[in-house]
Amino acid sequence: MKNLLLNSFIVILLSSCSLGQYGKLKKTASTPESIPHSIFGENFNSFLFKTNIRVYGKEYSGLLVTKQMEANDYRVIFTTELGMKLFDFQFKDTLFTLHYCVPQFNRAALLNTIQKDIEVLLMNNIKTHPSSSYIDSKQTQNITKIDFGKYQNYYFKNVQSKELVKIEQAKKSRKKTTFILSNYTDGFPNYILIKHHDIKLKIELNLLKK
Repeated sequence: MKNLLLNSFIVILLSSCSLGQYGKLKKTASTPESIPHSIFGENFNSFLFKTNIRVYGKEYSGLLVTKQMEANDYRVIFTTELGMKLFDFQFKDTLFTLHYCVPQFNRAALLNTIQKDIEVLLMNNIKTHPSSSYIDSKQTQNITKIDFGKYQNYYFKNVQSKELVKIEQAKKSRKKTTFILSNYTDGFPNYILIKHHDIKLKIELNLLKK
């Protein structure tokens, strides 16, 4: 009897751990509208952000421009306000190209992290991955989970405004990165905050021009 109770307790404990913070979400039927669309839209010229990157105690401020070259082809350039280039990325379909990077950012782990952050915002090719839909316990947010295999992205959309207010990237239900999107104007967030929970990296984007 004791062994049965112990085994039952272990099963419940493991189930709770595997569900993590997302265990209270209620599954709902998926619709075509459930799949998130790029916050930049399908076709755009460019977006300019006043940008602040804090990484391991150091701070870099400047301007970040996101420019669409053609369908599924994006150029992302970060410069100082005086025009000195800090990094220059290109995202084309699933191909990433590093055109330029100053030594301060030229570390494989840091570059890979910033690359993945930008890919989350671009939402390029997410329709090719399995998805499922949920609603939170208060029924104020619709959540779409996109499964990328090694990790999952959760997209939180306000039920009333239909605005995408948060993206969480998780691994084994453990939150790794949070993206906050706020101050919407004409369907676009004027402020984006990217905060990592396992490394000391925070990126703030304030829209200047689109």
